[in-house]
Amino acid sequence: MIVTVVSEGACDAKLALAERLAAQRTLSGRKVLLVDADSQPHPPLPQPARTVCGKGVEAELENLGMRFQDIVVDADGRDSLGSRAALIAAGVVVVPSDALQGDPARTARLAERIGNARLFNPGLRIVIVPCGSGDAHAAIALHARLPGAELAAGADTLYASVFRG
Repeated sequence: MIVTVVSEGACDAKLALAERLAAQRTLSGRKVLLVDADSQPHPPLPQPARTVCGKGVEAELENLGMRFQDIVVDADGRDSLGSRAALIAAGVVVVPSDALQGDPARTARLAERIGNARLFNPGLRIVIVPCGSGDAHAAIALHARLPGAELAAGADTLYASVFRG
């Protein structure tokens, strides 16, 4: 399964959630790879991790899907080829709502990006997770714009929401 973690703009929680999901999935005995497809600089990722960007994301995810049971992608915080490819390839997209900062324009851009991916990937599941205090309003606003999206209670219950069944 491919899980893509995406936000709109810079987001402190996005990389942390991607790392946490990959680590928890590895502990469950699965062969997991964390893929960095974010163009923003950040500290080096733990191993096993791979960095890809732009046009290479689609081909890399297709290639890696044959060698790993699960792939967790830290996608770009802006609309890009790599972000689109990661969203279209995903079985589940995880959205930390802290980057929205209660901004309706950011919420609309992110909802549009995910909605466009759903045109190519109609089975895409969406899990929205509030990551900070006071972040519930942003999560609810995004949830209202994405029909069928799930609201995770928080980062502690995210694993169960993403990897259910």
